[in-house]
Amino acid sequence: MKSLFSFVFLILFFCLPLPAEEVIVKGSAKIYNGDQTHASEQALKNALLEAVKRGVESILDDKTISLNYEVIKNQIYRDRQKYIRNYEIIREEPVLNGTNYEIQIRAKVEKVKIEQKLKVLRILHDRMLNKRLLFVYHRSNPEAVLRDNTAVENALTPVQKTFAEHGFRTFGEQTMKQVYSSLEQETLVGSSVDSLIALALNHNADVLVVMEMIAVKPYKTSGTLFKVGSKVHFRLYEAVTGKQIAETIVVQNEVSIKKPDDHKWNVLFGKAANQAVMESIRQSTEHIIRFYQNTNLAGQEYSIVFKGYSPRSQIMIVEHLENTTAFRKVSELKNTFGFLEIELNTLMHKSTLRRRITSDLLVQEIEVATKSLAGNQLVFINPKPMEEED
Repeated sequence: MKSLFSFVFLILFFCLPLPAEEVIVKGSAKIYNGDQTHASEQALKNALLEAVKRGVESILDDKTISLNYEVIKNQIYRDRQKYIRNYEIIREEPVLNGTNYEIQIRAKVEKVKIEQKLKVLRILHDRMLNKRLLFVYHRSNPEAVLRDNTAVENALTPVQKTFAEHGFRTFGEQTMKQVYSSLEQETLVGSSVDSLIALALNHNADVLVVMEMIAVKPYKTSGTLFKVGSKVHFRLYEAVTGKQIAETIVVQNEVSIKKPDDHKWNVLFGKAANQAVMESIRQSTEHIIRFYQNTNLAGQEYSIVFKGYSPRSQIMIVEHLENTTAFRKVSELKNTFGFLEIELNTLMHKSTLRRRITSDLLVQEIEVATKSLAGNQLVFINPKPMEEED
């Protein structure tokens, strides 16, 4: 009876629908020749597209989306209905003096399906570098400026977007409010690194970046000028291990020809702070990339298929790929008669990888024709299938 119950439970479990992410989005379309019906249909399509885009953006960073935009557009955005479980129209009406039609919807996006498709396309894989990064401002130095300081707030505004442009997945405004609310409730003392890392893990972050800023008070240079400075301190951690990746300290100064009053000081401090934060992000990005390269986690992952080759040729191909230093984490996904599928990681772009493998095989007197599929997938075909070399 117990085993029957377990069996029924498993059936019910696997029959349950996958979780979907709810989003509220808008879509609009121009009304041509008074045809409001057609405009409303197009506005709805645009709203559904925006919902699916939100799903993709929650999985991939801006840089990866930009690099793979054509593939994502053709393989996912064009089939947007596949990734929408259901939706309801919240509001629809003509806008802009009746020239456009706008629809607002609440949609449930099949995020898991999007992830599965991105993995098939080899755009998303477990070892890719676009890590989820949690960035927090937290004072460990009593001289550091408070987070609600105007200069700090202005400097923090572009941080999430800038890290996303550098290839990291960041957190939205609502999540960050929860993060800072947790920090305030915890009343962390000093550095409290363990608590900060625990917070990062709680939000499934891969990388934790902790920032604080110290104001450098005005001082007179050897000449007649006055300097106002900002010292920005970043500490970078790998969340899962708690290991410190790096630490950066950047000082930027602004100059005044006379001793600045409070207003002028705030303006100069704000400018110095913005410059220091941008430089800190640049340095941090380099440190994080280098860290994951050293742990062999960087690069692009590809699925490569070889069709029509003899068993002996397949062995030669595998041995060559495994012994080529430019290819990392080479593994056989499938190896049957006339069909070989390899997964590998490399820093090469797709076109470079295709040319490299083609030339390497020709050097070994293995004839090859190529076929490129969408995403990070390549197919190499034997023009003379099943012909053993002498």
